[in-house]
Amino acid sequence: MRKAKLWGLLGMLFVSELQAAAGQAEEKKILTEGETLNYHCVYTRKHSQSQKAWQRVMDGGKAETLAFTEKTSKNSQELGGRYFLEDNTTQGAVHVRMTNVQMSDSGLYRCVIYPILSNPEVLESLRLVVTKGSLCSALSFLWRAHS
Repeated sequence: MRKAKLWGLLGMLFVSELQAAAGQAEEKKILTEGETLNYHCVYTRKHSQSQKAWQRVMDGGKAETLAFTEKTSKNSQELGGRYFLEDNTTQGAVHVRMTNVQMSDSGLYRCVIYPILSNPEVLESLRLVVTKGSLCSALSFLWRAHS
């Protein structure tokens, strides 16, 4: 089990390094269990009519789509109401809300855009870390991450 987790972490680090090499910055957020993630992904006006999605990057780099906007609607709510996207075409941003985060939600996420007649493009990536709720847990994680 520990070996599988280690390989999973190595896989996520590999994906992170690939993104860094491609010039994609990865933001990091630390939340406490039960909190709500609010995140904005910015895009250019030429993509205002394109479909957008919120995805979790699984071990091995495969992406799981958690929520997406329909081309005919600017709002979408998926998977039991925990994931919500709002596409604000005036501001050129997708607002992502992920409610009641749990430690199992920790991982790599990304905003993706599906341009018409083109391959999907990653707008932004987010490394989410969910802690048990004590300041000690968060500080312990940060200390281990930077050691």
